[in-house]
Amino acid sequence: MPTLPFPALSGPGRRARWRRAVLRRVLAAGCLAGALWLVVLEVRPPPPSTVVVVAAARPVEAGTVLTTAQLTTATVPVGAAQPGALTAVEEAVGRRTAAALAAGETLTRTRLAPRSAADGLPAGRVALHVVLADPRAADVVTTGQDVLVFPAVGGPPLARDAVVLATDPPAREAVAGLGADTPRGVVLALPADDAERVLAAHGGLEGPVVVNLVAAAAT
Repeated sequence: MPTLPFPALSGPGRRARWRRAVLRRVLAAGCLAGALWLVVLEVRPPPPSTVVVVAAARPVEAGTVLTTAQLTTATVPVGAAQPGALTAVEEAVGRRTAAALAAGETLTRTRLAPRSAADGLPAGRVALHVVLADPRAADVVTTGQDVLVFPAVGGPPLARDAVVLATDPPAREAVAGLGADTPRGVVLALPADDAERVLAAHGGLEGPVVVNLVAAAAT
């Protein structure tokens, strides 16, 4: 009969049998504890997903143009992130705050003043507001549309590579019978040379630059 490696546990004596019984209970308890731990690991929910959000590093007044020094980031659970929260500092740098921010406050899109139509223009292009010779044309062109710019008095196009950035809203009130004549205009993105040509064609006279627009043919 093989002997146990520990003499205190071997032998037919009562004490040896008691020690072996205690050892079996300890081993059984250990196995049970290990099994319970494995069950806990299986049923315990995984840690919540997180997202990085942009926050104010210090108090910021309304109307402030944000810089990197005024911003920081924080990691929060996805479910706790505010709707519209910015996730990259670059999204906020250079933007103007529409409301005051407290230190640590998450920066959302509604906390920023709307971008102007000229934001993001590529190099070499400028934004120019012109009045339409026919105000009803403002209801035909759409933002992002390519258009040709013609002088109001007729003639060859002044600009062939113009893009509509924004249109003036309709006048809220118009004199009876004169609604169609209420001046309306658009903001155009033009190459700088074309913008100079449009302005030169206006002759430097006082008042708005008045032009005709025609939708450019798709290529």
